[in-house]
Amino acid sequence: MSKQMLDENLMKISERADRIVTDTAQAGILLCYMLYRLDEPLDTELLYDIAVTGGIINYFTFQDAMQSLLDSGSIRKEKSKDGMVCLLTPSGIECAKRLKTMAGKSYRDKIVSAAKRAVIRHRNAKDVRVSYEELETGCHLLIDIQDGDLTLLELKLYAPDRQQAELLAEGVMNNPAALYRDVMQAMFRRQETPIDLTDN
Repeated sequence: MSKQMLDENLMKISERADRIVTDTAQAGILLCYMLYRLDEPLDTELLYDIAVTGGIINYFTFQDAMQSLLDSGSIRKEKSKDGMVCLLTPSGIECAKRLKTMAGKSYRDKIVSAAKRAVIRHRNAKDVRVSYEELETGCHLLIDIQDGDLTLLELKLYAPDRQQAELLAEGVMNNPAALYRDVMQAMFRRQETPIDLTDN
């Protein structure tokens, strides 16, 4: 991609920061930036989750951009213990650095926040399972936190509706260790109900 085309695409990205990207070149720049800021290899499925499910890049545009980045050598795929992952090459890193100079901070923050949250949820999904039990009036959120084969916590919470149960689940998935820690601390802090002995 020429420097002029890159600059034009970066300007378009910054102008349309509140819209889903449908231009392949712009999407490629954003994907490079996400990989650059996360600074770790990501599998294509997780990158898709961040970009498409996160509402940043259109589905078809994502597919075309990924192929274009592979063809141009801006990213490469490599086998890891978890499957195939995407890594930035030096040209992909240069592309990502250009976005920082052209797109507004609020837009860059939106992209990086979405990416980091998705990575955290992905990591936590290995040890945390959530499910829902619909009720006539409300919904139960079932939380199961594991450490390998060991169950650390099983919890059932009531929520007034499914939407609120899903919000609770999102909070748990973002930081399951905090939930476990808070439950343990609450149990150790609990005090026995005082017994009235005034008439004894």
